[in-house]
Amino acid sequence: MRNRILAVVTAALVVLLTAGHHPLDAARPLAERVTIVRDTYGVPHIQAETEEAAGFGLGFAQAEDHIEFLARNVVEARGEAARYFGPSGLNNDLGVRRMANLEESRRHLKDLDGTYRKVLEAFAAGVTHYVSQHRAELPAWVPQQFTAADFVALPRAGTASGASSAALARALQTKYATTTSAGIEAHWIVDPASEGEGDDVGSNAFAVRGNRTTSGRAILLGNPHLSWGSLYWEAHVIVPGKLNFYGSTLAGLPWLRAGFNEHLGYVQTNNRPDLADIFALPLDPARPDRYAYDGKSWPLVSQDVSAEVLQQDGTITTERRTYLNSHLGPIVYKSATHAFAYRSSALDAWRFFEGFWRLSHAKNIGEYKKVLEKRLLPTSNFTYADAAGNILYVWNARLPRRPLDGTDYSLDVPAEPRYLWRKLHDLDELPQLLNPPGGYIQNANNPPWFVSRLDPIDPGRFPEYVERGEMALRPQLAVALLGTKDKLSVDDVRELKYSNRLLLVERVKDDLMRAVAAVADPSPDLAEARDIMAAWDNTSAAASVGGILFQRFWETYRTAAKQPFAQPWDEARPFDTPSGLADPALAVKHLEEAVAWTRKTYGTARVKWGDVNRFR
Repeated sequence: MRNRILAVVTAALVVLLTAGHHPLDAARPLAERVTIVRDTYGVPHIQAETEEAAGFGLGFAQAEDHIEFLARNVVEARGEAARYFGPSGLNNDLGVRRMANLEESRRHLKDLDGTYRKVLEAFAAGVTHYVSQHRAELPAWVPQQFTAADFVALPRAGTASGASSAALARALQTKYATTTSAGIEAHWIVDPASEGEGDDVGSNAFAVRGNRTTSGRAILLGNPHLSWGSLYWEAHVIVPGKLNFYGSTLAGLPWLRAGFNEHLGYVQTNNRPDLADIFALPLDPARPDRYAYDGKSWPLVSQDVSAEVLQQDGTITTERRTYLNSHLGPIVYKSATHAFAYRSSALDAWRFFEGFWRLSHAKNIGEYKKVLEKRLLPTSNFTYADAAGNILYVWNARLPRRPLDGTDYSLDVPAEPRYLWRKLHDLDELPQLLNPPGGYIQNANNPPWFVSRLDPIDPGRFPEYVERGEMALRPQLAVALLGTKDKLSVDDVRELKYSNRLLLVERVKDDLMRAVAAVADPSPDLAEARDIMAAWDNTSAAASVGGILFQRFWETYRTAAKQPFAQPWDEARPFDTPSGLADPALAVKHLEEAVAWTRKTYGTARVKWGDVNRFR
């Protein structure tokens, strides 16, 4: 493979690289049929003769940048994390092994589109090729060989381990007593006392229609911000006459998830669809190893799962667990009276990344929607814009079609045939907004009803199990920013991404200042807090003084107050609430304490935001 690092790369130069390619010859190795050119930002521009060769280049380039991160994800998806990294990986390994993650992924490779399967096999070959060239430099745990099944298994691993989440176990433990009758034990995949599930992550997306832009053309902005360790990765893939797509994905994932071609662009933000149900199976009182379903008695089938675990002294031990399965799915909890079976539409989303591959080829909104109609992609809000001027929002999910009889689907449901869903909702049954008259769409992980203040989507048109919840302050700020000008330029939209406005401060600071002013004889610390807050511009600008103090105040006040806001979030006023302070006296106390903490931590209460929050 020719891997060139150039000082400057222009789009024209990348296109001209085709002149140096050999005539198309299927017998030539893939490594000879792709060129990778990196620009001054290190972004790989992958020029390939075929899509298969492009997949090879994509895998090789990802491995160049993030081989250990990529390999660790594959090891986890194989259920071998504890073997190489110790006991912290055991719950993951037991979860994915219980779901036969790698074996099932191998079995379902046949379900993929034939062309994409070749692309996926080539991606794995590209990673393997990199490892073979750098074996001596890499840790011993990095696999020697990668396969297409590894990269089908990778996104599924999250769902497999999700069935073993501590949060799910805690919810069932809370609802149902763990006390059991003689001879019956409570079962769950993971101890409910385990730690939480990780960071709350998400992204922002804006699409602005031509009636709201200075150019008259649509503008799309994607602002992904998952955790630091997620390793977003950019690339440009060119297959002359077939594909010219620039976008991003997460390291280890086998195609670009978001980006643009000559005709259109799209980005995703996390949504919260309910893809899984827990079925409460009544146990047979006389035979607790059996359960009742649809008038028949069914056996609970034991499954032995083992995983190797690296110990601190370097030895390897084997941990074994015995789990129970039903014909509806794995049992995640068992009480004295019921066994609870888990079923998720994401577990059979074998063509997940085929969906992104297909989207990257779309030439217009019709082709784009046809891909989404295939229900290949399990989750995400999709925000779209195209050269024809269209903008589109879709709340996407492989959402099970459930009975609309008032049942609460948030945790467990009766184990009755009518609740055993067999179909997914069609695309046209999901919330979406096309070319709104108000001229914009935004999503910052908010429920779909609030993508526009001017053109709201009516939740009453959709089942209750479609995502509900509050409009958080981050998307409220996005809506406010989009309303600051009648017409927006590309630079304007880009600047919205970098806004340092703090909407929380704008909602509560007036109440806080009034409460401080009401104190007849403020302490020196409270007086200093008053002066800092009064002079503060309410932003997180690097030179701004006050943000660190306020952040500490809010963290402790919010924890101490049962309800921190005088006006909690109100669905009738979703873009203007919450606001005010519910307990001004308590707020004053915590503001005063925040001064002492900030001074002790940073040497002064007047610390600048940029002195604390910075890159090194």
